[in-house]
Amino acid sequence: MIRFNTSVECVRMVEHDGVGRDLRWMVKSKEKSKEETVVEEVFDAVVVATGHYSHPRLPAIKGMDTWKRKQLHSHIYRVPEPFRDEIVVVVGNSLSGQDISMELVEVAKEVHLSAKSLNITEGLSKVISKHDNLHLRPQIEALQEDGRVLFVDGSWLIADAILHCTGYSYTFPFLDTKGRVAVDDDRVGPLYEHTFPPSLAPSLSFVGIPRKIIGFPFFEAQAKWIAQLLSGKRRLPPRDEMMRSVEELYRSRDAASIPKHYTHDIADFEYCDRYGDHIGFPHLEEWRKQLCLSALVNADANLEAYRDSWDDHELLRQALKSPHFTQLGPGDFTI
Repeated sequence: MIRFNTSVECVRMVEHDGVGRDLRWMVKSKEKSKEETVVEEVFDAVVVATGHYSHPRLPAIKGMDTWKRKQLHSHIYRVPEPFRDEIVVVVGNSLSGQDISMELVEVAKEVHLSAKSLNITEGLSKVISKHDNLHLRPQIEALQEDGRVLFVDGSWLIADAILHCTGYSYTFPFLDTKGRVAVDDDRVGPLYEHTFPPSLAPSLSFVGIPRKIIGFPFFEAQAKWIAQLLSGKRRLPPRDEMMRSVEELYRSRDAASIPKHYTHDIADFEYCDRYGDHIGFPHLEEWRKQLCLSALVNADANLEAYRDSWDDHELLRQALKSPHFTQLGPGDFTI
């Protein structure tokens, strides 16, 4: 059963001494048309699948709270026109920062792209070389009330607007696990295989936490694993074994000097295949991996045009022979 126009206000454990399969959950929800009515129901299991692109992650910059000019996150950016003839600082040099900068440069007086590293891709270098009003800047050191933006190399400028393209944070304001699952600098945990809290699974699980993956096949594998557990077809390892796995993940991240807020960044096809092995889920097809890598390589080399020019027709032909597409008729697509 799907309930539309319904928001979940609270999910909390029903008082119980059990763990995992023995837990139950009180879920409070509201229908949009009945704002004053709170519905309370008890469930045996809860799957949290709320995504992670709704709560903007903002940097901590000295003077940010007292800077009096326009400041916003890319989450609410829609079109470049409101920035016409303005001096704009774009904070963050990942995908959204680059895309938005390329839009702004057509209308803004100046666009200053502030990045952690000044070592940039060939594609971005080409874009900057084409536009006299697009400039690469180091990180911001401080903001001043008169509109000045000070950079760590000692340079500064007076800006009309700052646009933070700094990603998103995980947040679950509705979820009360009595501290058994917490978010610490974007590390959601502890989660076995980025999915199961060892002390609460399989009664509580998460879908969609991992980033830098080919999303939908991975999320389907998560959903199938959860369904098999809840139906009794499979069992998770013992709680202590799951915790050891989580701790080993944290140690390996620390040893590789990976910041805590990148805990759930996967960027590893082999991990996705190993995850699927838990339930016999098919490995990622080679064409799918190569299409993903091809897009990344093309973006690095030709940032402005990579979406409209490609050299992967043979990979597309392979993809169209897969079961995902063979159920369609020959007139349903062309390449």
